[in-house]
Amino acid sequence: MSYRNIFIENGGRLSVRDEQLVVSQNEENTVPLEDINCIVVDNSSTTVSTYLLSKIADHDIMFYVCNERHLPTSMTLSVNNYSRQLKRLEEQLLMPKPLKKRLWQSIIIKKIENQAKCLELLNVPGYERLYNLSLSVQSGDSTNVESTAAAYYFKLLYGSNFTRGNSCIINSALNYGYAIVRGMIARTLVTYGFETSIGLFHHNELNNFNLADDMIECFRPLVDLYITTNIPYNKTELTSDIKKIILNITNQIVLIDNKKYNVQNAIEHMIMSLSTSIRQSENCLKLPSLKSLEEYRYG
Repeated sequence: MSYRNIFIENGGRLSVRDEQLVVSQNEENTVPLEDINCIVVDNSSTTVSTYLLSKIADHDIMFYVCNERHLPTSMTLSVNNYSRQLKRLEEQLLMPKPLKKRLWQSIIIKKIENQAKCLELLNVPGYERLYNLSLSVQSGDSTNVESTAAAYYFKLLYGSNFTRGNSCIINSALNYGYAIVRGMIARTLVTYGFETSIGLFHHNELNNFNLADDMIECFRPLVDLYITTNIPYNKTELTSDIKKIILNITNQIVLIDNKKYNVQNAIEHMIMSLSTSIRQSENCLKLPSLKSLEEYRYG
């Protein structure tokens, strides 16, 4: 099982030899490709061999490239991993609207429940209202309970003056964490043959990852909990040390049907259940529930 996250901040050259990632900087270091979950390149002078990109695809490794603000802005996705691509595309295009609405309702209910759990785990008063709000989500979230819950939630979590548009270390860290998880979801969707631009709720024609943006929603409170617990508020920018800490969110544990899964395995269960829901034309979604922070132990 892949579990190692590689962070490249000092340039150099990345290549592959004998099924190992080779990082050539002042000295040479190697890591078995089979152990790697993701690689994040945060230095524009880094060079990457095309053979490595090919092997990254073979091993289904997420490969992120960061911009000048040090946020992930591009990623590689394997193609041709699914043997019935056309059938899956037809299933997505023909998905009944009532099914889409029921699936979106389930996602938003779980998101709000996880937001409430995040506040509860952090001992922030007021989480009971979120649990109550989750009970009022209608099919397709037609009354936009998600927006009401989010406004209430973030004010409790970070203070009355906080907005997601603020330029601050918390928002930068949240965006970084969301981008990592979003990429993992997009990778898994592609592995299961989904066209990521066709969403359940999100439908921006300029967004190639509408479906990933749907499926990430119930994972966002995990990122919030992890960032709030581990990232110091007094910092002014995302340092390399902070980004390395955030990358470890991929090894955190969530619950599905009261069983423990690390983030990647939970994502896979979720996407498998999405596939089943579409195939059977009923809501079979298996969504993650938040728990106290715990790192998955390998071996």
